[in-house]
Amino acid sequence: MAGAEPRVGGALMTGLDVLEALGSASGPVGLSELARMLNADNGHVHRLLGVLTKRGYVHRDEANKTYTLGAGVVQLAGSLLRSMDLVSQARPLMLDLMNVTGESVHLAHRTMTGGVYIARERLARRITVETEIGAPVVVHATSTGKALYCRSSAEELGKVMDLDALEEFTEHTITGREELLSDLAATAQRGFALDDEELNIGVRCVASPVVDIGGNIRASIGISGPATRLHGEMISKCAALVCSAAKTLSEHLGGAWNFPLPPADPVVFE
Repeated sequence: MAGAEPRVGGALMTGLDVLEALGSASGPVGLSELARMLNADNGHVHRLLGVLTKRGYVHRDEANKTYTLGAGVVQLAGSLLRSMDLVSQARPLMLDLMNVTGESVHLAHRTMTGGVYIARERLARRITVETEIGAPVVVHATSTGKALYCRSSAEELGKVMDLDALEEFTEHTITGREELLSDLAATAQRGFALDDEELNIGVRCVASPVVDIGGNIRASIGISGPATRLHGEMISKCAALVCSAAKTLSEHLGGAWNFPLPPADPVVFE
């Protein structure tokens, strides 16, 4: 069992061992039995169980003095499963966008601290814009970030960024509170966000919000490419495409995409 392994993480490692042991048990487990399973001291395991129970990751049956996994674990697993479902639903749409435009396509998921990139598609033999999976979204300087928070109030935004100290990445980055709020309002009104070399010079992006069954903006899907390719008419065509993809993905998730839908441009990308 994990108790025989070196505990380089101390209490954290033991706490994870406790969760794994409870997860593998066939039923409720008592303190002494759990301590034996982990080859650990009863007192130490009892203290960890107290913390895990308080946080909702472990449930204690007061009558039998036994322990099982709590609802907190289910909540964490549910968040992971929802993200995986989002990616599986989005993948075909992302591939279509990549094949039509030839540019990088990325999917961002809204989180309590901002956003994170959870999927991307790009052509192997073409110079495109890189987006690292798991990288945080820069809300005020990317189209994906603006799409994620386009309907948020200043109070909501203040929970994920300091509106009075927005970092300047390029000369085009929005650094003022009112300018950002105005840009987000414009995004909501037209259904897509723009990044005009605001995070990286020479890179433009366009993204659209994805709405879940509860009517909340859950994710955003976007296209990024060199400014030399994404300009003028190309940006307009990309905007129509990402809005269509975001609308379809929202519908797959049971959501109603209630944003304006730009007219589709029949011109083929070169």
